[in-house]
Amino acid sequence: MRPVLLLTLLLSSACATGTALAQSGSNWVDPPAKSEPSAAGGERAKPAVKPGPRFEAEPDGRTHAHRSAAAPSARRETRRQDRTRAAEMRRARRAAIRERAREQGAAHIARSERPVERPAPPPARMARSEPDPRFGDWAVTARRLSLDYLDSVSAPNGAMLASAPRFYGGTVRFHGRVMSTGALLAEKRRFARRWPERRYEPQGEPRVACDGPSATCQVRIVHDFTALSPSRGARSQGVAELTLTVSFAGGAPVIVSESSRVLSRAGA
Repeated sequence: MRPVLLLTLLLSSACATGTALAQSGSNWVDPPAKSEPSAAGGERAKPAVKPGPRFEAEPDGRTHAHRSAAAPSARRETRRQDRTRAAEMRRARRAAIRERAREQGAAHIARSERPVERPAPPPARMARSEPDPRFGDWAVTARRLSLDYLDSVSAPNGAMLASAPRFYGGTVRFHGRVMSTGALLAEKRRFARRWPERRYEPQGEPRVACDGPSATCQVRIVHDFTALSPSRGARSQGVAELTLTVSFAGGAPVIVSESSRVLSRAGA
């Protein structure tokens, strides 16, 4: 047995040495040994399929990122617009409040500056509405005094001016102006020089009304009048009403107020 085994080893060694020498002396390279069949039954391994380019993944990612970035921006813009509208509404409300306060202040000032309108005092009650036992005597005296005064105006200038002081008190309201007797006589003198010829005649009876609290009687006389000025060639003629207030406060009756108005003129 041993010689056979030794012979086999020698032959194997010689073959291996010859093969190595043959390969070292030439350019030939033995092909590699075949790989063992795969577990799938010897089928060739299929080449790996390269993944195709991803055209959808990246745009989807960018769109999602864009939308994610745009959503907070839109929310910020909405909040900004809401704040702007709220600020405008607050400004409008404040402006309306200021305008209303200004109007109320102006109305208050107008009311405070407007003079208070007080009702006019009621007219003095006369004899018919407030009977007084003195009224009868007062009415008769006032009527007589007024007719005497009207008659004196028809007298010549000297007589008229001389008799005037006895008809008046210390002060007189003459056609709305309060004046002393001296100032009134100056008015009478100017009137006499302007119309040196005069004639006054009453129409009917005077109307008399007396007032107890003020101790006065008011006399109204409608009369015809004619006034001439030969030097000027002037003439005035018509119908007038003379109103006199006769006071009994001091005891003796005196004229304390005189006014007149022309009712019509001749030729008018």
